[in-house]
Parts: sequence; structure tokens; C-alpha cells
Amino acid sequence: MRSEVWGNCKSDVARFIFLGQHTLRVMLPVRTELCLKFEFCASHSLSVREAPHEHLWRVSVSLVGETRAGMILNLPDVRHAFENVLAPLQNTFLNENTHLPPDAQAAPTCETLSAFLFNAFHERLTKDFLSANPTVQLVSVEVAICEPDGFEWGSVKRMRT
Repeated sequence: MRSEVWGNCKSDVARFIFLGQHTLRVMLPVRTELCLKFEFCASHSLSVREAPHEHLWRVSVSLVGETRAGMILNLPDVRHAFENVLAPLQNTFLNENTHLPPDAQAAPTCETLSAFLFNAFHERLTKDFLSANPTVQLVSVEVAICEPDGFEWGSVKRMRT
């Protein structure tokens, strides 16, 4: 008879496979993930709601990599670099924002913004930080659309497969 149980062994994650009277412990790889969260306000117009209206946009970014000197990257430096990517979107009408590609201007949605931001963050990461830590990778960018009072309608996560 075979059964499996997931558990936490010290600081590692393991899967235990029970084979009759014997137990096999398989260590699973563990990775360190750096997560950053941002917000910006911007308005847009869509075919389903043509009048321009404002939203609070929440952006979550996840990076992975090996730690060097106790960190994946210097967190304040990464935050500042990514804030510079988002700054041209702040307090703008996204449909007319020339920093966005044409598809995102035509339909500024969580889907098109997450695709744009994934590419923009990846370029910034490659240009500014890969030399500091060649193991770092952008894993995902999630964009949530919220009402100005903070109510969240939902989000879209663009991620590396």
C-alpha cells in the first residue's frame, strides 16, 4: 500500500511516501521569492463603459533568485526602479497614454496592463539588476482593478511558465 503526505521538516519542505512499513522522505526544492506591491491611480474607458472613469490599480510583482549576501537584490533599489516604470501611468487617462503599447491604449484592462508591465519590469530587471545577481528572474506580475475607495473587482496574473 502506498500513500503520500506533505510536511515541513525543519526549514525544508518534504513529501513523505509510505510504502508499507517503510517511509521514503523526498526533499522538494525550496526557493526564495521577493514580492513587491505598488498602487497607482489612473482612468480609462472601455467599450462596456465608455465614459472615462478612475480606478485604483494594484500591482504585485514576484521575483525569484538565489540569495547573495543575505538578499536576492537590494529591495529599495528594485522598488525605486519599478516605481519609475509605473510613474508615467500615475494620474493619466490610460487610453491616451503614449507609454503604453497600442493594444493597451485601445483597451486598458488588467490583461493588457499586466502584459505591458511584465515586459517593462523584465527589461528593467535585465538592464539594471542581472549583473548584481544573474540568478534573479521575474516570475509574475499581477494587476488588480479597484474602485477609488479600494473595493477590488478582481485581478489578472501574468506569469512565466
